Formats: sequence, structure tokens, C-alpha cells
Amino acid sequence: MFHERTKHLEIDCHFVRNKIQEGVLGLLSISSKEQLADFFTKVLPPPSFVPFISKLGMIYIYHAPACRGMSK
Repeated sequence: MFHERTKHLEIDCHFVRNKIQEGVLGLLSISSKEQLADFFTKVLPPPSFVPFISKLGMIYIYHAPACRGMSK
């Protein structure tokens, strides 16, 4: 049973289910080590955190290469 406020979820759920059954969409299993959403939802130790930084195109400032051409 869906509440009136979540009726759109029911419609979306059926739409996606139908597309999977038609073979238009497929589901892939992703290990938690590669789950990019973990970067935003969990506290990660540095060995797990650093690879996500590069996947997002960010620079890890604590290990960033020195800027060239900058004088002190």
C-alpha cells in the first residue's frame, strides 16, 4: 500500500520493473568498495576515502602536488 504522497514512487517502481522485464534496463551489483554513494553517506578511513576523491575529479589537498611557478 502506498500513501497518496508516495503514489509517484509506486508509478516509478512499476515503470522501472517493467523496463527491467522488457530488457531495456539491467541491474548491476556493485561492491561496497566501489559504491560512490558511500563517499557522501559514510565516514570512511583515508585508504577508502582517497580513491573516491579521484573518481569525483577532486584534489586531495593533503597530498596534492606542489604548484609550479609559485614563489614564496
